[in-house]
Amino acid sequence: MMHPDIAEQDDAGDMSAADALRFLTPDLREFLADLHGAPASIAQAAVQLLPFGSRSALLSTGVATADGSGSGPAGETGLRLTTLGFEVIAEAAMPAEPDEVERLTSLAEAIVAEHNSYR
Repeated sequence: MMHPDIAEQDDAGDMSAADALRFLTPDLREFLADLHGAPASIAQAAVQLLPFGSRSALLSTGVATADGSGSGPAGETGLRLTTLGFEVIAEAAMPAEPDEVERLTSLAEAIVAEHNSYR
């Protein structure tokens, strides 16, 4: 039986947590990473506070489903995190791989060097 705080996942294809993360903005990924380790009820409540674009991204990737009740204070639809949603939260909280950190550091150094060459 599924945990009561976790929604059944709509068919979002065979998207993995890593795939879903690629569609989310850095700010949204950071927000989700901060939810790692929080009780499911807290994570569920926190996603209700996200702006429309972030909520849409969660819905379109299958990270959340709409509860359809329209029971919010302004009649808005609530979100329910899916199993994939909790996998995405865990994936977002994982530290970057050392090779990825090295690649990004090199890229940042090249950008700074190019910027400084215009001075």
